[in-house]
Amino acid sequence: MKKYKIIIIACLVLIIAAGGFWYYGKNTENNKEKQKEKIAFDTGFIMLDDEKSLVWSEAIQLSLEARTQFENKIKEIQADLAVKTEKDDRLADYNNLAVYQKYLGNYRESYNAYLESLKLENQARISWQNFADVLLKMKALKSAETAYKKAVELNKYIPESYVKLADYYKAVNDGVKVEATYKSGLEAIKESMESDSLVLNAYAEWLILQNKYDQAIEIYEQLIVKQPANKAALEKKIENIKK
Repeated sequence: MKKYKIIIIACLVLIIAAGGFWYYGKNTENNKEKQKEKIAFDTGFIMLDDEKSLVWSEAIQLSLEARTQFENKIKEIQADLAVKTEKDDRLADYNNLAVYQKYLGNYRESYNAYLESLKLENQARISWQNFADVLLKMKALKSAETAYKKAVELNKYIPESYVKLADYYKAVNDGVKVEATYKSGLEAIKESMESDSLVLNAYAEWLILQNKYDQAIEIYEQLIVKQPANKAALEKKIENIKK
């Protein structure tokens, strides 16, 4: 009889423990969802990737001088943040902090700094674009694409935004979207006073890699008209393609 009582008690303990683990897991999951919702509300950013599979840090090869310089910059910025209260000052500090942390391969710290920046101002194109660069380093591919697109959405006339988005599609081996991005960028920039030379150059280089030499030559010929000062260099590129 005593033996059966021990077995029953053991079963009850296991059931209670299982229930506790289930509750803990469920509670942790709910807390993570609430945290995501808060971040989305505060910043406009939603993490679309599984955080467990992300690269949060990387060993970057730097000279001792460069590493020391970046680490000192981070200390200066952190000291500045401890005393500055003005929005613009703090915004600049968080953006700079994110950049230096990224240089060191500290992607989690860079990610967190960009979230603080976006809490202060989530309509800054360059912040979204630079944030996307970090997300790409972290292998948060879905989120990076969204952030690059957000940068384009905030100002559709900035050539660099299209080049960055196209670079993202190169990284994920989506050639169709690479070309579509260059073309949409060129169409949008026509409506502005911005130069499309940056996009044309990037497009031509990509076409060469795709062995689409005739199209690349056409673009370089356009660039000769747009950039007569670079005529010799552009003609040299055309000559190299024809070899």
